[in-house]
Amino acid sequence: MKTQNTKFVTIAKQIRSGIYERKTVIDLRNFFVEISPGKWIPNPDTRIQVRDTDRSLAFVDEIYNTIIATGDASLLDDIVLVYFKETDEFKIIGGNHTSEIKIRLGIYESDACVVDFEDDLQGRESIAIDFGNELNNPEKRERPVSESDVRNIVFTHIDENVEMGLKDPKPTEEWKKNLHARYPFVSMKTIGQWISNHDQVGGRRSAKKSWTEVEKENHHESIKNKFDYQGYHVIAPRGLSSWDQTAVSTVVNHYVQNPLQKDYVLIFFADNAKQAVDLVSGNIRAKIEERYNLMRLHLGINIKVEYMRTK
Repeated sequence: MKTQNTKFVTIAKQIRSGIYERKTVIDLRNFFVEISPGKWIPNPDTRIQVRDTDRSLAFVDEIYNTIIATGDASLLDDIVLVYFKETDEFKIIGGNHTSEIKIRLGIYESDACVVDFEDDLQGRESIAIDFGNELNNPEKRERPVSESDVRNIVFTHIDENVEMGLKDPKPTEEWKKNLHARYPFVSMKTIGQWISNHDQVGGRRSAKKSWTEVEKENHHESIKNKFDYQGYHVIAPRGLSSWDQTAVSTVVNHYVQNPLQKDYVLIFFADNAKQAVDLVSGNIRAKIEERYNLMRLHLGINIKVEYMRTK
């Protein structure tokens, strides 16, 4: 089956092939926040998030180190922006990693392709997300599109149809076939299952935020300086998956060596998108609170927990 020649697919192909003409020059610093001298993190308000995680820091490090070692920056494509007429603003949809690599390299100006949210993407977030995935160039070292990325397109499309007041918000057969044609690794059966499960699992999800080491260090210091935690031993942030394993052993080992220290603070961040959802729902937080209350009752160790934001 051939893909429908929709406008955004054509634009994505033109951008990938380097023949797209609507371009501008941007200052990347307008899309980042400088958290310390020379240390930049993405400003989430200047992004259209396509993937279930805002970016892969390991991937950024890999390409950055390769460019530093070889001096070859040919891996870096132009940034792709979406322009919103109503608010007169630009947001990055293609090149989240590229923009971060460039700003790490001290490259502040960058060429950027521009598409219009209303004219080119029909004013729909689901089409914007689909377009963002279409930008992935298989000939470049980029993060491949995953099933969860395609599922986000489906859920966002349904949510938009609900918001538009459509009697039946489910995608049409034509829409599903067109999606499958462009993402053949996702079967029609899987797309149908996602549609069926939409009401049970909820709609589109915000991407999980990734934390740099500098951000984690800054957050650690801010918690240590809180008035409420005077006298507490505040342990450096760690992944949520450690809450009942290394986090507990770290506390117990410190207590054994410092028996007068009975008050602790653990700081957790989501390791992946599913954990981010669990944190927001409160299920995992209730489980952690129950376990740590038992430690307080049986061992006399008082553990407070802080959670870093998920988006």
